[in-house]
Amino acid sequence: RDIAMVFQNYALYPHMTVFDNMAYGLKIAKVSEAEIKTRVDKAAKILELGPFLARKPRELSGGQRQRVAMGRAIVRQPQVFLFDEPLSNLDAKLRAQTRLEIQKLHRELGITSLFVTHDQVEAMTLAQRMVVMNGGVMEQFGTPEEVYTQPASTFVASFIGSPPMNLLKTAPNTALGGPAGAILGIRPEHLHLSTSGWPLTVETTEMLGAERLTYARLGQGQNSELLIIRTDESEAAPAIGSTIHATPRADRLHWFHADTGKRM
Repeated sequence: RDIAMVFQNYALYPHMTVFDNMAYGLKIAKVSEAEIKTRVDKAAKILELGPFLARKPRELSGGQRQRVAMGRAIVRQPQVFLFDEPLSNLDAKLRAQTRLEIQKLHRELGITSLFVTHDQVEAMTLAQRMVVMNGGVMEQFGTPEEVYTQPASTFVASFIGSPPMNLLKTAPNTALGGPAGAILGIRPEHLHLSTSGWPLTVETTEMLGAERLTYARLGQGQNSELLIIRTDESEAAPAIGSTIHATPRADRLHWFHADTGKRM
């Protein structure tokens, strides 16, 4: 009774109202009706579900159903929440909204929560501490800022960050102070367009509102590598096929062992 889980697929009883779904576990535990009503009403207020307590799950949106699932966990007054990819079935807008609700819920309840997700945005925005797993092995443990700014391996560097870190095997490493043969990591926002620097051939661009991503290739032939550069939308978009020059920030370079992928 000290651990409460929230699943990806909501797992609500379709024939029960929202109130009964949230109250069911307490009824099984033989909690008094007065206490059940108090707990459900409190959880409904926190999750803004008050107007929907008499409705069935089919009458709710995906985001509302997920809040009911969270409410069912809250009423148990657990010591730990386990969230198993609870936002995976929601569209992008609802995921963003529900992330904010989970943040608010954690602040108000102060209950330890373990949140499992494949979405690195969820991990970065929700976590106070995060564990990055790769094939059942822990690659890194730390705060989101530590994991983002000091990735422990190429796996972490490519997984955390949207778009991911550029990882280059053929960049002029020694000219940047790095060991020969090492993998150079540089995030897209730390590559700046300039009149000199690495010559790159533009393959395509993406306009994302406040920012633009430019995909450009360094080098020629089989040894060439694709880089992503993030710039402000106010900067002019380079022409497809044109040559641009980019300079990496010297204080934002990352070096990884070419064989193990571990940070050097």
